[in-house]
Amino acid sequence: MQTRISRSMTAFFVAAGLIVLVAACASEKTGREQKEDTADRVSLAKLTAPARATVEKLTAGGTIEKIDKEMEKGKTVYDVEATINGKHMEYTVGTDGALVGTETSINFSELPDAVRTAAGAYFGSATDLSSSKGVEYGQTTYEIEGQKAGKKAAVTFDETGKLVSEER
Repeated sequence: MQTRISRSMTAFFVAAGLIVLVAACASEKTGREQKEDTADRVSLAKLTAPARATVEKLTAGGTIEKIDKEMEKGKTVYDVEATINGKHMEYTVGTDGALVGTETSINFSELPDAVRTAAGAYFGSATDLSSSKGVEYGQTTYEIEGQKAGKKAAVTFDETGKLVSEER
């Protein structure tokens, strides 16, 4: 009888230990993912010299609205939002000064046919939609924002009209 109780207690403690271990590992991963997604607002003066030179060249004659220092794909980058010639622009610049990505507003009529068709199908209409074109790490995507079922929604399509992501 004593042996049966001892075995039951041992099994209980082993199971509890495994649960704690799995929870700790999940928490560690979630913490890393959150750290990867966090951004710190910085000034132009806080950028590395190569990044600052690139940002100054890209935004010449415009106004920098904000710069966020972020981690993307394990590397530090600067997400720069600016207005240039009256147009909202976003740039992703590496610490080495490399231009990693761009995002700019475009007219709905400038979207590829497949993207316009997919956006119209997604939102149920092609009216009152705003769109932008993004190129990051060599991949071109199109983000469309509008109302879906009475709520604001944003979707991203690739060049073929395939849905990449959606936010509601």
